[in-house]
Amino acid sequence: MKKYIALLTTSIALFASEGGDIFRSQVMFENFEIQKGGTFAWDMHAYAGYNKNKLYLFSEGEGSSWQTGLAYSRAISPFWDLQIGAQTEHDQKSITFGQIGLYGVAPYWIETQAKLLFGHGGVGVDLNFAYETLFTQKLVLDTSIATRWMSKAYPEIGVGKGLNFVEAGAQLRYEIKREFAPYIGVKVKRNFGETKRLQGVKTETSLVAGVRFWF
Repeated sequence: MKKYIALLTTSIALFASEGGDIFRSQVMFENFEIQKGGTFAWDMHAYAGYNKNKLYLFSEGEGSSWQTGLAYSRAISPFWDLQIGAQTEHDQKSITFGQIGLYGVAPYWIETQAKLLFGHGGVGVDLNFAYETLFTQKLVLDTSIATRWMSKAYPEIGVGKGLNFVEAGAQLRYEIKREFAPYIGVKVKRNFGETKRLQGVKTETSLVAGVRFWF
């Protein structure tokens, strides 16, 4: 908690020096789903700040397994932000990692997020890529792929050493308004090595339905 407070204090000080820039904020739920058994799944991020300096809050999870965090984000080019912060992951217990990441748009408009995680005697790498295909102004196909590698195991959160998983997904959404879009889709996740043993699942395929919204 002290790390989060220190990061928040530093960010507020940086925001105060932005001069005449306009303050902006947004809350975005990329995914919000109710699954079988009444459990929720979500992928949310929110930001507040200016063109160069922002504070990001992010959270994603499924049922009782989740991760959430806070990061200071600094624009280093027109298409890329450098982010520094911390994230907490929870399964049976909780572990907090430090993080340094890059977030932005790669060539061919591929939305990219790459994070280096560190702490508790190990390091890890999270990679996420997403691409949108517009069939019409309202009908959009969102495809994504994510993977993780860790240098050591954290059994208390179901994470093994080495390559943890590869997850691919595709969602077709209809934007009733830009701020509100129901979707259907499919995602396939394959666990590897120690993570497969810890979680007891090799490959999981899920049909999903939910809503994407922001304000």
